Amino acid sequence: MTTAIPLKVSTDPTIPLAVQTGSRMAVKASPAIQIVDGDHYQGAYAVTPSSEEQTLQTAGLVLDQDVTIAPIPQNYGLITWNGSTLTVS
Repeated sequence: MTTAIPLKVSTDPTIPLAVQTGSRMAVKASPAIQIVDGDHYQGAYAVTPSSEEQTLQTAGLVLDQDVTIAPIPQNYGLITWNGSTLTVS
């Protein structure tokens, strides 16, 4: 079933308002509605940290789910070599 909702889209955020002298008035602001339309991100949504920088190419795309960044596994160790000493930490 499809339901059509009539909308008037405007880039002008002003609301016409007339106030009479001596009158009292309360104004409530409604939250802004943002409609996002565009191409959807097709890449991975789960990332495991590494020693290299990682970039998810999401600029200008709609993400359909949250991105999850996994913790570094506890059994991972960092091995470094300074030219003479091998260190495991």
